[in-house]
Amino acid sequence: MPKYVDLSPYWTEDKNISIQKAKDMTGLDKRTLSSARKGQLERGQFETLFKLRDLASELAGKPLTLEEIFKDDQA
Repeated sequence: MPKYVDLSPYWTEDKNISIQKAKDMTGLDKRTLSSARKGQLERGQFETLFKLRDLASELAGKPLTLEEIFKDDQA
């Protein structure tokens, strides 16, 4: 079953930073960040996963594990 990186639970209306600001914070590509924000990022490098976890942790205001940023494909 495919898994996706999903930052939507953390990238909420009250934490609605722009893709450009997230790019500046993480150094990641805009397409990667946009897909992760929508819960549609299906692959990436390990370094990218850790950067996304760190971004989600900052948005959540608490440390998160890698498992917390994944979701299963519901199809």
